[in-house]
Amino acid sequence: MIIGSIFAFLNGGCWPIWTVLFGKFLNLFAEFYTYGTDPAENLKLSQNISYYVLGFLALGLYAFFTNYISNVLWLLASENTVGKIRDKYFRALLKQEISYYDRNQTSSLSLNADIELVKTGEEKMAMFISSIGQVVIGLAFAFWAGWKLTLVMLAVTPLLGIIGAIFQRLIATRTAKGLKLEVKVNEVASETLSGIKTVYSFVGEALLSKKHSQLLQRTIDNNVCKSHFQALSLAFIFFIIYAIYAFGFYYGGRLIHDGEIPPGSLFTILISILMGSLGLTTLALAGTDIAKAKGAAARIFDLLDRVPEINATEEVGVTLPNIYGKLSFQDIEFTYPTRPDTPVLRKFNLDIAPGQTVALVGQSGSGKSTIVQLIERFYDPAEGSILIDDVNIKELNLPWYRRNVGLVSQEPTLFSGTIKENILFGNPDATMEEVEEAAKLANAYEFIMSQTKGFDTKVGEKGTQLSGGQKQRLAIARAILKNPKILLLDEATSALDSESESLVQDALDKLMKGRTTIMVAHRLSTVKNADVIVVMKKGKVVEIGNHEELIELNGLYTSLVNKQMVYSEKKIKNSLKKSSTQQLKKSSKQPHRKSRKLLM
Repeated sequence: MIIGSIFAFLNGGCWPIWTVLFGKFLNLFAEFYTYGTDPAENLKLSQNISYYVLGFLALGLYAFFTNYISNVLWLLASENTVGKIRDKYFRALLKQEISYYDRNQTSSLSLNADIELVKTGEEKMAMFISSIGQVVIGLAFAFWAGWKLTLVMLAVTPLLGIIGAIFQRLIATRTAKGLKLEVKVNEVASETLSGIKTVYSFVGEALLSKKHSQLLQRTIDNNVCKSHFQALSLAFIFFIIYAIYAFGFYYGGRLIHDGEIPPGSLFTILISILMGSLGLTTLALAGTDIAKAKGAAARIFDLLDRVPEINATEEVGVTLPNIYGKLSFQDIEFTYPTRPDTPVLRKFNLDIAPGQTVALVGQSGSGKSTIVQLIERFYDPAEGSILIDDVNIKELNLPWYRRNVGLVSQEPTLFSGTIKENILFGNPDATMEEVEEAAKLANAYEFIMSQTKGFDTKVGEKGTQLSGGQKQRLAIARAILKNPKILLLDEATSALDSESESLVQDALDKLMKGRTTIMVAHRLSTVKNADVIVVMKKGKVVEIGNHEELIELNGLYTSLVNKQMVYSEKKIKNSLKKSSTQQLKKSSKQPHRKSRKLLM
């Protein structure tokens, strides 16, 4: 950048040097007409002309090298900077806490638009510095050639700066507004495409197209207004430049008439100031791109400089020689950052022994899934503490701790790639034999091998090429490969059909052996075999015990079980009724078909 800036400034002197050479060249012709046919003077003039021709050639080489070196170095710097920013930005995103993503939509965190603005602004730096050199060196030569005319012309040139500043402010305002509108347009497009199945199922294409079009039209109207400002800016600038020249020719002609400057100096002064004015114009245009880059860089550095409340990648804190899986919740108070007025957990207390299987049950909104997220340390409680083997999890090395905690959720996330790559996400250092063993324990091996490419089968974006049960079993295989000491199951089977649930539950039973397991579930078949069932209501523990003990209490748990049994009975009756109706319809058609055959 430093070397590129030096050569860019030197490159700005090309036009001023050219005006001096050309001014001297014009003076030679003035002398030619003065001396007329004097052979000696004409020979001297011819020799001087040859020197100036060589001077123009040398200026061409000077322009070539300064231009090339300044631009290539700034372009290289731009590419390096962009690469580093992309890497640092992505790393900064990965270390933010979950609440940051709750407050910021993923689509608005995309840095492609901002990084392009930074890149464009940095590429324009060579032009910007070159323009500064053009203005400074041009003014220096203009004063050297004739200070009176230069001062008079400079007295009116501030109009250029005033006009440029006014329009640059207007353009910058419109640019900032346009960027915000573009973010909204991109959000609508991103949400629509990511949820395309939902859009199709609700026939929402027209509604979302209309919303997208309206936002797009607002963006277009804003950018058209900005274009008018840009066009008016250039129009005013060139009008003022030509007006200044009209005045310069008038006053310069009087100075030549009075013998204060030669004709060539008038040309040098006018062209130097013209090039300086054009340099100011270029400064304004390049300055607009650089201002955009500064705005974009500010947004990027806001994230780079942000100190996360929970640093997901920071390797600091305590590491224990072994995790036994003892968990203790002590007076936990918690509200989500996006809903600070809605308490989720209120003085929540619970002790879990190593190796226990604990089921959390309760109505929606009682705080069950929140417990899972607090154990993963996606969030920290507002008050109280969570202890792992009598150590506060805030004191533990977070990456190390999370390596010892496994999570299988209701909607497992698979990454675009192969089945093998997704299972290896649990332990990138595992061997192929370990991957296969994990797949077998997760009841996934058979369906994997039935695929054409086996473990090298592509799962599609977010696993769209697989069924819900298949995705869930791959998630379990991933958790098995991780070999966690604490296992969290958040509605792991609730979204599956009966056949898939049986396979997944069998895989989960294998996974839970020898681990402390906390499961969130609604289905009686899932929770009744747990060592301890914790019944929650409004963020508090209201009942605790095993299935038989809680049934004897005849409390909230019994009520939930009864409701589920009634629902299951209705479902079975409806299924039997539907089946019998179909059989009646089928049997009623049989005699009709037989009679048709007899008639034929």
